[in-house]
Amino acid sequence: MKIYRPMAIVMILCLIMILTGCQNPIDRLLGSGTDTSEVNYVLDNEDLLQGEEEGHRETVLYYRDEQGLVIPVMRSIPWEEGIAKSAISQLVDRPVVREDLSTVGLLPVLPAGTEIIGMSINEGLCRVDFNKNLLSYSNEVEEKAIVQSIVYTLTEFETIDKVQILVEGDIVKKLTYGTKVSEPFERQHINIADSLCQESLPVTVYYKGTVNGEDTFFVPVTKSVNALKVDIKSALVALLEGAPEGSGLYSEIPVGTSVNDVYVRDGVAYIDLTEEIKRVPENPNHQQSLVHELGLTLKEIEPTISQVRILSGGTEIELHSNVTLNLPNYSNKF
Repeated sequence: MKIYRPMAIVMILCLIMILTGCQNPIDRLLGSGTDTSEVNYVLDNEDLLQGEEEGHRETVLYYRDEQGLVIPVMRSIPWEEGIAKSAISQLVDRPVVREDLSTVGLLPVLPAGTEIIGMSINEGLCRVDFNKNLLSYSNEVEEKAIVQSIVYTLTEFETIDKVQILVEGDIVKKLTYGTKVSEPFERQHINIADSLCQESLPVTVYYKGTVNGEDTFFVPVTKSVNALKVDIKSALVALLEGAPEGSGLYSEIPVGTSVNDVYVRDGVAYIDLTEEIKRVPENPNHQQSLVHELGLTLKEIEPTISQVRILSGGTEIELHSNVTLNLPNYSNKF
């Protein structure tokens, strides 16, 4: 029997290594602490990352602009236990974050000094408890951006569907400017442009925004449509109505363009528009933005869409050779 003892010890050691290496994905999100290490924010809209860097995770964070619109930004942040807490910490107003984001016209969302006291995830519900500094904002616009940013950033993780916000261990009924937070939030109505009535349905479309006149970003906006259901055609109709007045957003799609037809086949969206689309500027940057506006809007309805083809009267329009019809994995990357 003694000859089997060394083999048994080896097998036990291997089993221990396997068990300690395999961790519940929820534990990875929560971790044991929060790292607030500095992250450099550099604008790079030219290319998409082909894969995650070793030791990093591609994570979408939600910042805001001067108008209070919440902007999704893909950041590659260091992978660590408690990655969800780390993601939220990147939203806090700190000198390094504010300085770097200011170069592209964006702002941190959570007030300075905001800390996570605790976080739990159970059956898709994330309960996140903040210290009272979370409430150190000055107007309704900031309040709405804070709630949307927290909810949308956390629900980027597959194990989180809903978010419950607590302050100092308590569930707060209303925030300072009236936002109700007593119930968990889901992803809905980001940057809502107008009030929704019973006869209308919400749809998310994408427009362009800029603050410094040089760097641009794509902004999701919730608009209302009068339709029995939201589909790719009704989403395009809402997009072609143009950006909301006073939002500071704009579209590269020529004014007056409307939809003839749209259908999807094998991941490719074929969008047939009226002849006004032919007035799109010859500049490849403008044309590329047009492709992304259309594609990002349609992906909100059908996530499998990976490419768009733009037609007019059944014939594909000619675009600059530098324009790619493939859609980005992320609307914005810094």
